[in-house]
Amino acid sequence: MIDQYLLRYFLAVAETGSFSRAAKRVSVTQPTLSSGIAKLERELGARLFDRDRQGVALTPAGSRFLVRARRIAAEYEHALVELSEVTDPTLLRIGVLNTIPARFVEDWLTRHRALGSGEALEILDGAERDITERLERGRIDIALTVIRPHHTRFHPEVLARERYMMVLPPGHPLAGETEVQAEQLARDRMALRRHCEALPEINRFFVEHGVRPRFVLKTTSDERVLAVVRSGAGIGMMPECFASGPERFVPVRDFELAREVGLLHAGEGAVVQGLSSPFVGLLRAHYRKG
Repeated sequence: MIDQYLLRYFLAVAETGSFSRAAKRVSVTQPTLSSGIAKLERELGARLFDRDRQGVALTPAGSRFLVRARRIAAEYEHALVELSEVTDPTLLRIGVLNTIPARFVEDWLTRHRALGSGEALEILDGAERDITERLERGRIDIALTVIRPHHTRFHPEVLARERYMMVLPPGHPLAGETEVQAEQLARDRMALRRHCEALPEINRFFVEHGVRPRFVLKTTSDERVLAVVRSGAGIGMMPECFASGPERFVPVRDFELAREVGLLHAGEGAVVQGLSSPFVGLLRAHYRKG
């Protein structure tokens, strides 16, 4: 492989017609330049210049090499320009609560790619406790999760408030009601969301109302809960953000539990990053629209 500096020496001599002027152009001494040209000729196995009292002239081999040398030099300069224009993408490490609907995440990622912002994403999907623990250890920069009173140290930014509602099949006798009572659901079989962050409160509410649910499904998959409901095999309880299909989301009387979904930042620097992040901007726009 020919060293780049040897090409510069060769082009300088070819274009100036003089070793002394070429040495000045490339800022080396004439002996250094002459030594470089001799090295290049040895590597190529051909004499590149004829030297006489009138000056320096290219040999036939030198003329042929000049065409390729100019092409190589131009490509090299073009590569340098391209590399100087490429910046390392900004990396956002974000934890996303696993009870955020998958269709939301798909939409956000699609819109983020369309922006062409150069921001790189590293997404952690997990439960509330897992996400906040990683945030505290600095493993992620920002979390999209349920906001709790003890999260004040994470600079919480609430984006939405979502009520937990009963999910009924379209053909359920109570599907047309604006509100249902816990006692009316005693005979229904439940699809249990084992990963639900509000599960203790939900269980306590039904027990206090004399309802001990019988289960048709216990799962950590929200999609499977919805599939069971759509099939008519059972009912469930979910945040209202999952309402998108034929299932009916109906409030339960005296059950006012809601969750606040928002952003948690690891520290002041992460707050600044969150303010300028294109992806976080899409999250804010989504929940404002909702």
